[in-house]
Amino acid sequence: MKRLMLILPLIAMAGSSSNVALKDDSNTTQAVGTLTLTWLQPNSMEVMLDGKRYVGEWDSERCLDAECRGAYRTMSKVHRRHIREGQAVLKTKEGDRLDCEWVSHLPDVKGSCRTQNGRTFRLEEAKPTK
Repeated sequence: MKRLMLILPLIAMAGSSSNVALKDDSNTTQAVGTLTLTWLQPNSMEVMLDGKRYVGEWDSERCLDAECRGAYRTMSKVHRRHIREGQAVLKTKEGDRLDCEWVSHLPDVKGSCRTQNGRTFRLEEAKPTK
């Protein structure tokens, strides 16, 4: 908690980020990455999958109805304005592609990513290990 209190002013100045995980059907983490929100630069996303670094920019827009809010539809009205629907196209240096879409109430993220060969992964906030 103390660490969080120390970085809050930095987040306000620079933006914020969420650590994300890509999980397969058996709930096994296959990849980890970072979704970064920056105020003055494009929003960036980076994921390591199968030893390859996928990077790109993401964009989002505010969710205005219950269908868009998905898992967050029951949140109190005051928090609903922070729920966003996002998408990103990430690429490796070799040109491999990863398409991601999600709904977020940062730092929490719920969505999916799909490789160009059809593999699909659940996208969610990476929980710290204890």
